[in-house]
Amino acid sequence: MRGDKLIFDKILIGIDESEESLKAVKRVIEIQKGYEGDIIAFHSTLHRGSDSDYENIDDHGKKVFDRIEKLFEEANLSIKTRLIQDTSPEDYIEQTVEKENVNLVVLGYSGKHGILKRRILGSIPTQVMNNALCDVLVVK
Repeated sequence: MRGDKLIFDKILIGIDESEESLKAVKRVIEIQKGYEGDIIAFHSTLHRGSDSDYENIDDHGKKVFDRIEKLFEEANLSIKTRLIQDTSPEDYIEQTVEKENVNLVVLGYSGKHGILKRRILGSIPTQVMNNALCDVLVVK
């Protein structure tokens, strides 16, 4: 903790194309602005619906990451992006938290695939909150 603001050494953000995901990204920028720390954004293609408008997975990943990379650049923050093709978001978060000593996971309240978006917490945030070995921030 520096002053009255908690500093996280390593933040993992799960992203998709949803507005909730974009809100989560903006919250991380607010939290980390002016502080050092690793920020990793990932997108898992295993959670994406099969009815994609994209020619291939790489094009899809580029579209998902382009918007957030620009936001971090404007805030003078660096970010690492990872397109995950072989692991579900929940499993990837759990593995990465443990292997890479992540101390904050940030997720949108309900992603692009959430059913009843405004009524219940999405399945991924619920599972991560129950199983993650670090703090979890779910952004509405």
